[in-house]
Amino acid sequence: MYIEKGPVNNLIECTPPQFDNAYDDHAKVVLLDHYGTLFPDADPDKKPYLYFRHTDVANNKYRFGNIVELGDGPLDVQKSILHADESAQSDTIIDLPYGKIEDGVIGFESKGKVCARYYKDFITIKEGDYLDLTAYAWDGFTLYDHQSTYQNCSAVFQPCTYMGTMDGRPVIGLGSYDRLCMKSHISGGFGSVPLAYIAISLMGIREDGRREYCFASLGLSEGARSMLAYKIDGEETIITDKVEMEADWMHLPYVDDGTCVFKDAILRFADKEVHFEGKWGTKGFLKKPRIEKHGQSQMFGTWYEGKTPYKHRLYYTFTESMEAFDENLKRFGFDIVD
Repeated sequence: MYIEKGPVNNLIECTPPQFDNAYDDHAKVVLLDHYGTLFPDADPDKKPYLYFRHTDVANNKYRFGNIVELGDGPLDVQKSILHADESAQSDTIIDLPYGKIEDGVIGFESKGKVCARYYKDFITIKEGDYLDLTAYAWDGFTLYDHQSTYQNCSAVFQPCTYMGTMDGRPVIGLGSYDRLCMKSHISGGFGSVPLAYIAISLMGIREDGRREYCFASLGLSEGARSMLAYKIDGEETIITDKVEMEADWMHLPYVDDGTCVFKDAILRFADKEVHFEGKWGTKGFLKKPRIEKHGQSQMFGTWYEGKTPYKHRLYYTFTESMEAFDENLKRFGFDIVD
């Protein structure tokens, strides 16, 4: 199996022990991501914002980082970016490169823009004077992906709970902080990684307090792998490459290149099924929709496991498809319903 559970992603080792082998080519960290849905006023009944900071530590630069106001409907683009003129972007200098700050603490910093610190089982992140978060790792939910989601790139996915403030008001949310590690002989960095997949990341805290997590990656290219991991408190982690996805796809109405998105989906695996219900769309995570990003689509919403719907008291969803063109999707057995 190309994915396994493991210890909390502490980010302190440049090469995680799980990737220090010939198959992963002793892969070293190249990218750090922290992202999640943040509920304003710490109210999960309100529409969430998406926060995503994407940092290229191999080249000491940001790729992007924004707080995204998602579209009002599933086929809408993002409405706005909060503090768009203040957030650190690809041209922002990283004054303190990623590395050791003190014993047991690493991080990076752009003065007045971004300050990130990584500890054994939590991280802190500040963006300007408008966002101040602590991300607490979900122990027992960490996944080590050996080049399943990304070719030539091994990844550690660390589910977490976010708590803090945004514009001086409380926020709470769920998400992940990850590290992506590249094979040492691959040139071009993450930009050289082929991206053709359906990625579905779901988290929730049930009314009884149990945490649950589902991550699926289905390849959209010949020979690509598909896999799924599901975990709920009190049960063993399910990891399988036998996963079926049922979804009807629709063309994005604002492009004319055949790019599609799914609104609702069902994942079937082992003896379980997971239902995703799309509510809010976006096209990338920048100030302007990534219209030029052909084949890319994203959807956010709610979810539940089993045949009977229920509401999480706190939830997170993130779905992204790459190379999601109508003709390519048909090759993999999907229907386009519009």
